Amino acid sequence: MEPRRFNSHMHFINENWAANALNMQINPNRGPDLIDDEKAVEIKFERIYPEIKNHKCWRFLGHQLEYNKEFSEIYWGLGFYILNKKVKDVKRNDLINLEKIVDYREIYLVNWDWMNQFPLYHQKGKTKISEWDHYIGYPKFKLIPKIISSKDVKTGKVYFTEGVDPEKFKINWNSVQQNTYKDVPF
Repeated sequence: MEPRRFNSHMHFINENWAANALNMQINPNRGPDLIDDEKAVEIKFERIYPEIKNHKCWRFLGHQLEYNKEFSEIYWGLGFYILNKKVKDVKRNDLINLEKIVDYREIYLVNWDWMNQFPLYHQKGKTKISEWDHYIGYPKFKLIPKIISSKDVKTGKVYFTEGVDPEKFKINWNSVQQNTYKDVPF
């Protein structure tokens, strides 16, 4: 499968996993990806390759820094995932249950203001079918705050970093569901 097409599907699967692990709901509206009655979490996942050295970082859009104006308690959920298949080998039929090709995930919950240290870069471009004009930031894993605790969940791990109270999250220890693509809201 073409990587851009794969990524347009995979982010829903990763958000769904995070929602289940953190016992939150996917936000059906504009704004942060996950919400509950008390807080919100903006999710960012990147694929890593265990067999090679990875430059671990994420990408966020500048306007996302404004989400804290709508939610008084908000965090970043920065994650990585490992596949048991190369993206080029993913077939159209695999889209029905992409969760089956994920071997492992980890997510780091980070205080919202941590992201402010990363400069924004202007990115503009166009293809035959799309056009974009954004400011983008690239937070680096090596600068992530100190990990204060972690919890195992099905097929992964949740890490809490300095400034994030683990008691604010009701982790679903063993109940991360193997949802199919059709279960993810659009």
